[in-house]
Amino acid sequence: MGAEPLSPAAASLRVLCIDGGGIKGYTALLILRRILRTLAAEAADGSPPPRPCDVFDLIAGTSTGGIIAVMLGRLHMTVHECIEVYERLGKEVFGRPVGGQLGRILRGLAGSPFYDLAELQGYMRGVMEGKGIASNELFAETGTPKCKV
Repeated sequence: MGAEPLSPAAASLRVLCIDGGGIKGYTALLILRRILRTLAAEAADGSPPPRPCDVFDLIAGTSTGGIIAVMLGRLHMTVHECIEVYERLGKEVFGRPVGGQLGRILRGLAGSPFYDLAELQGYMRGVMEGKGIASNELFAETGTPKCKV
């Protein structure tokens, strides 16, 4: 006799996948905020919306969706915190394409990044340090992470 089968709830994996698209990631955050507010309202105990890392087993993303996934999953940010950071990121990094609009078009045709990667990396290092993670620290969580990114 083998082990008892898992119940459907125990066997499920809750995955959040966030698409890329520059500042359009903001829309994904607004939708996620609405989902988490609905979860909190259904709990009917007056608790605030949960953190995504407490709801999802895996958070993944591409491009700017990957940045959001790191903030929500690895840095354990609330959606509200992530929206605030992402708004600043949008103004400071995505709001100023290198070389203006013509430069953006030319880089797109050449397959080059639209934005200054060094500026983006520096900004994200600041976010990490604000959460107590040194920029030279290994990015993997020790122990059992709340969710995987």
